[in-house]
Amino acid sequence: MIWRTKMGLATAVFCAVGAGGASALASEPLIQAFVGTMEDLSLYRWRQRLIVIFAPSPHDQRYIAARETMLGQKAGLVERDIVVLVDASPDAGGGLRAQLGVDGFRMLLIGKDGGVKIDRAAPIPAEVLFATIDAMPMRQREMRED
Repeated sequence: MIWRTKMGLATAVFCAVGAGGASALASEPLIQAFVGTMEDLSLYRWRQRLIVIFAPSPHDQRYIAARETMLGQKAGLVERDIVVLVDASPDAGGGLRAQLGVDGFRMLLIGKDGGVKIDRAAPIPAEVLFATIDAMPMRQREMRED
């Protein structure tokens, strides 16, 4: 997958840089570094739900807590078609960060329809994310079809 950024083309990296470095998540395809724009999110529309985590640095305690929560919920993420996108490097020039005016930590849940369902300045507990998703009409249909 290729994303257009302010700095040109960037290949999607299937890891997020956080405490422990890139190698800590290199085998976690559900968590991806992201410096794209709102338009780039359309690649996921109708296919996957997104959790987008912005952090002022990969050492931010809120980011570390959110990342650890997501890593501990792999089965729930897969079951609900969730991909976690991370921008923990403000200096990378992430277009989405700029478009949303993000300064500091922010965590969003974006539905398959592309709409923002939750937008918080603190880590969102997995129970809240999953309960919100499971209450959505599209998810209700998915559960009936399984």
